[in-house]
Amino acid sequence: MVQDSQLKASNEKTAWRKLFWAAKIIVTLLILSYIYKTFQNEQKGIGDIGSVYNEILHGNHFTTLLIMLVLVPVNWALESFKWQRLARKAVSVTFWEAFRGTLTGLAIGVAAPAQLGDTIGRVAALKSDDRLKAIGAAIVSNGIQFYVSLIFGGWGLAWVGDKLGLDSAGKNGLYVLLFLLMLIGFLVVAYRKRLNNWEPQKIYLKKALSYFRIIGSYTGTDLLVATTFGTLRYLVFLTQFLLALSLFSFAMSLMDLAACVALIFLAKTLIPAINVLGDLGLREFTALFVFKQYNLPAEQVIAATFLVWIINVLGPILIGIFLIWKYKWKSLK
Repeated sequence: MVQDSQLKASNEKTAWRKLFWAAKIIVTLLILSYIYKTFQNEQKGIGDIGSVYNEILHGNHFTTLLIMLVLVPVNWALESFKWQRLARKAVSVTFWEAFRGTLTGLAIGVAAPAQLGDTIGRVAALKSDDRLKAIGAAIVSNGIQFYVSLIFGGWGLAWVGDKLGLDSAGKNGLYVLLFLLMLIGFLVVAYRKRLNNWEPQKIYLKKALSYFRIIGSYTGTDLLVATTFGTLRYLVFLTQFLLALSLFSFAMSLMDLAACVALIFLAKTLIPAINVLGDLGLREFTALFVFKQYNLPAEQVIAATFLVWIINVLGPILIGIFLIWKYKWKSLK
């Protein structure tokens, strides 16, 4: 009987390992498909983009490009500090584990809808057997970045909204949406402690609560520190985009450029990540709409957007693929 039990356990473990490897293969293929499709779509776009990049490389832009590259690890390090701060309420996690989880989540995030892939990647990369308790931490981490984008996007709308050609109804509708979303966030923060006292009767609710109860354990200081990291990360990404735009000497003030970029990030935040346009396509579409009002060359706007994606997203995604395959199978609890 003991041998049969051990054999059954061994067979189950082998089956799970095979399933885990199959999942790795599927996720990797989806990520590579996403990258291939992105580059294919760019080739079908405006043909002058190649010549635009040729001008950039032959121009005096070395310092600007170098700063953009240096800011890449800064960007993802800030996100990793935020994730570490929040996740350690559930499990013990070092900065490098948080960094690995952040990049793994970024890679898997392009293969799954909304923030599901990002959450799976971050939680799966944790070494603790209790890693599933950090699901709530991943939701809070993404939520903080969501609301930081809402705040800056609201400022961007107020700053250049009158120049976008939106009618008053459309603009007021956006303001109402932003207000309601901000109100929901405020209420969640204000009443988060009630999760600690909630004792649901249904089994499935108890199970779900075990993953999300961590949300109620965060202090005001925890959320403030995490929000600070989220804000700094947003400003780094904003700076990278502004540096990319500065390569073309657009006849716009720095504040107008920053407000337009904030609106591009806002659109990416409010519209689901998995859509017919794709992540980069959505940013390009929004950028063309926003900057069209300033009569900027479309090929230069797309080139700047694509450059930011290549530098700040493509590289970390490729590292994330490597980390996915480096990760060893381990049972979850």
